[in-house]
Amino acid sequence: MNATIAENEAIYDRLWMEVPLVPHQSWPIWSDLQAELGQGERALELGGGTLPRVPVSGGFFVDLSRPALGKLGAEGGNVVRAGGPLPFCDAAFQVVCAFEVLEHIVDDEQTMAEIARVLRPGGAFLFSVPVDPGLYTDFDTVCGHVRRYDAETMRQQLAKHGLVIERWTTQRNNFGKLTGAMVGGALRALRYFPRLTVRVKRKAVMNQLRQRYVWRTDPISASHSDGGLIAIARRK
Repeated sequence: MNATIAENEAIYDRLWMEVPLVPHQSWPIWSDLQAELGQGERALELGGGTLPRVPVSGGFFVDLSRPALGKLGAEGGNVVRAGGPLPFCDAAFQVVCAFEVLEHIVDDEQTMAEIARVLRPGGAFLFSVPVDPGLYTDFDTVCGHVRRYDAETMRQQLAKHGLVIERWTTQRNNFGKLTGAMVGGALRALRYFPRLTVRVKRKAVMNQLRQRYVWRTDPISASHSDGGLIAIARRK
């Protein structure tokens, strides 16, 4: 593990120790996720920390953060600390979620293949990522982003693994170079003020909870204008 990854994990560990579990019903994606889950269907969430979108009790969670896994497990979640291949059998889940996760993973191709493997045919993959490589700034570096996706290239990448995007929407994540550098610098400074970091994160979460999604099916490259993509893909 290189120093940057280790530092990023330490930051998220500190956050998840202080940020309480957010009820899954609070997220604007919940109504869409709920529609995918029938009685007894299993759902898996990757890298969600203490911000789970799937119901915690009875849900399955893979993360690298021990503080997050501890909180999820205490509330009835099935937790696994793992990176790389997913420790589940083929077609084990009806739903897989990965919100703000794939951009942190160097070998995202392997992760997409693993998500497709553990999803049942007809199952749903719900996810979000930052888009438009031209918008990559120091903000992304500080957040531990390996990349920003070209949305159309990502659509093709997922389709190669049998994950076909059905609908999508956006969230604002489009700092200019100067603003991104300033925000990145501010986030670096916040590392020395853990309590303030937690307050900033909680405010960001509250803003996310107030979002309302308007789903689209037009060319996905249009998501670049806002810089953040939220999408639902179907396992073929």
